[in-house]
Amino acid sequence: MKKIKLLSGVALGLMLAVSPVYADSLDNAAEEEVSTALRSVLKKNPKIVYDAVLQYRADVEANKTNYKEEYTPLEEKVATILKENPAFVVGALQIYEQEQQQKELVDLTKVYREHITEINEGDLIAGNPNGKYTLVEFFDFSCGYCKKMAPHMKKIIDKNPDVKVVFKPVAFLSKSSEYAAKGAIAAARQGKFLDMYVKIMEKNRVTESDLEGIAKEIGLDMEKYKKDYADKKTNEDIEKIKKTADNIGMKSVPTLIIDGMPLYATEEVQIQHAIDVLRNN
Repeated sequence: MKKIKLLSGVALGLMLAVSPVYADSLDNAAEEEVSTALRSVLKKNPKIVYDAVLQYRADVEANKTNYKEEYTPLEEKVATILKENPAFVVGALQIYEQEQQQKELVDLTKVYREHITEINEGDLIAGNPNGKYTLVEFFDFSCGYCKKMAPHMKKIIDKNPDVKVVFKPVAFLSKSSEYAAKGAIAAARQGKFLDMYVKIMEKNRVTESDLEGIAKEIGLDMEKYKKDYADKKTNEDIEKIKKTADNIGMKSVPTLIIDGMPLYATEEVQIQHAIDVLRNN
């Protein structure tokens, strides 16, 4: 009841925007009329509910939730409607969340398009280097979620010959992340990036010794591997990836970008769907 009191108060204030005299006259409004008006307002401005919930939480923290005022007849009708129709509130919150997600997609796409060249360029490439579509993954070799994503990425590469996949290891979670990124770059210079990537992702954390073992296993020239691993340019490549991540405001890994657009996906089927949508448009 306390929460309903707050929601109804905020909703009515913005919904009716009437003088006290007119508000009193609405006390005699039919419940059906109030219900229709409430539904209309929550549909047109779902943020009302979101703001009310935030205010309620703030009041809880400030110990200001002890509402003792008597309801007016109109407020009683609104409270009854909300109690009997919680879908009103849930629906408004869902609509507001969808609107925010859409806004985030638009904003992110704008940022990604501004940095599209640096996002899509890189030496850690799998799939078709001249692919019609470009899928980019910012990831960390020590990230558990990224490790779960790895088999999905491999399947996407195998199934989509028209897709260029660019991997960008940000290497910020641990020293192991940096070792792995350097090893992957060194392997890429011998055309074996994907082989190295798959092997690293099968392990929890890797040491430099582990990486040398993988390098031997996938048939790399070890003298060249060690030279490239220690090369100054390898560290510069890693820093360049981190700079791009900063430029686009990347907040978490894995972050997927397809043709300059954010892609929220954790499974192969979701990534494949995004690719298919691009093909069909």
